Amino acid sequence: MNDTPLFPNSTARSVLSMILFATLLIFLQLHNYLLMIVWGIGVGYSLINKKMRPFIATTLTFAIGFFLYSYVNSLWIAEINAQEIRIIFNRLSLLVLLLPFIVLSLIDRQRFMYGWLKPQWTEVVRIPFIWYGFRQTTVSVFLVVAMIMNFLMFLPFVVLHSEKLVQGIWGFLLLFSILNALLEEMIWRGILLYRFSTFFGNQWAVWITSIGFGLQHYSLGFSWWGCLLFSIGGYFFGAITVQSKSILPAVIWHMLFNAMMVLSGMILD
Repeated sequence: MNDTPLFPNSTARSVLSMILFATLLIFLQLHNYLLMIVWGIGVGYSLINKKMRPFIATTLTFAIGFFLYSYVNSLWIAEINAQEIRIIFNRLSLLVLLLPFIVLSLIDRQRFMYGWLKPQWTEVVRIPFIWYGFRQTTVSVFLVVAMIMNFLMFLPFVVLHSEKLVQGIWGFLLLFSILNALLEEMIWRGILLYRFSTFFGNQWAVWITSIGFGLQHYSLGFSWWGCLLFSIGGYFFGAITVQSKSILPAVIWHMLFNAMMVLSGMILD
């Protein structure tokens, strides 16, 4: 990650960028063209500042990818009757989101994706918020403790839902957990977090991507309040990526979270 931002010492610019990115996610999912026009006017105004242009380019690239992803789902995947197959194909369609970023990386000659590195397991983090807290530990210890806590948090719901679990769910659980964690982390931490960190620094990049990560769950059927909870998860995934200098801890953590959501009945009816 990059600790020397392209936009130094500008909290206002970072806040504006966060608002632009968050409202983009909301308007895209509401399919409100009037609001998109208003958003476009805001982007046009932001382009006056040359330092905002790399951020705008990245944001518009994401918008194109998200539009294509939504189009593919509404046109083809939504017609699939079998719920398990429909969900898996929905997750696979996240690959469409990657395509515009491949083009952008060829145009601006920036690295396409960051994070496929050996994690810095002994890097110091703080409990409970990684960057803020009352006690220090290492990335490896924090990850293990966090995953145990997530497991225990979901366990009562898994027990309540256990009677509805069927034998065939295990193949779906494995495939969904891996695909969803891998592709979402590639997009949100591997690409967007890396690019935004070069613009705003690591912490602002984590805040912006965590809000976006949470809001995009609205298209998956979650409420806006539920999206805010996913944003909290996005913060932890982003912060541990920065501290470990790898997306692998976030992928592992995300996989467990996905598996527990399936077992607790939050994914399948």
